[in-house]
Amino acid sequence: MIQIRDVFQVKFGKIDQAVTLFARLSKMSPAYTTADTHYHVLTDISGPMYSLVTELMLPSLGEWEAGRDKLFSQTEFADWFREFQLLIEAGRREYYTIEGHCDEWSRPGVIVVRQVFRALKWQIRPTVSLLQRYGAMLADSGVGRRPRILTDASGPMFQAVIEIEVDGLSEWESQRRGLFKQPEFQVWFLQLCSQVEAGSHEFLRVEVAVSS
Repeated sequence: MIQIRDVFQVKFGKIDQAVTLFARLSKMSPAYTTADTHYHVLTDISGPMYSLVTELMLPSLGEWEAGRDKLFSQTEFADWFREFQLLIEAGRREYYTIEGHCDEWSRPGVIVVRQVFRALKWQIRPTVSLLQRYGAMLADSGVGRRPRILTDASGPMFQAVIEIEVDGLSEWESQRRGLFKQPEFQVWFLQLCSQVEAGSHEFLRVEVAVSS
């Protein structure tokens, strides 16, 4: 599967209206209601105010392009786009390959912790394997749920992402500190350091979660 991820800079103070606008989008397009499709609207709670993210997971780029063309041809899309122009200042589109299983986020209101790693040159596959192990450790130790691994198909080369769902950042911080003390994690982290040269955190709140 692939993920089409759009990141928008919303006009200051207009984030609630933007969330409502993008929630409507899933009801307008048949591409959002086909089998194996997931659509999420999230708000960034750590980056520039106010940022909104949409995620569309579906089997292939061809299916996304066909659905996009159908959406653009609908008469109600013109009205939707006029509202879009009033709320959105800028944006960018990112493409990812989903490595392995893709679970739906459980409900609106949960927090998604997104960790982005830049692997050393030509080390993306070993890094993906390490992140899959990391996701299993996070789930087994109760740090987070529904781990998802992605590789960047449009931005910098050798970039991999792990996303997990948590109920709150305080609980996440406390529980991951306990995980850090475990011998299994310490061995894993040494292996990660041999494959990765940089990383960053992002924190997002799920506002809308739609699956077929």
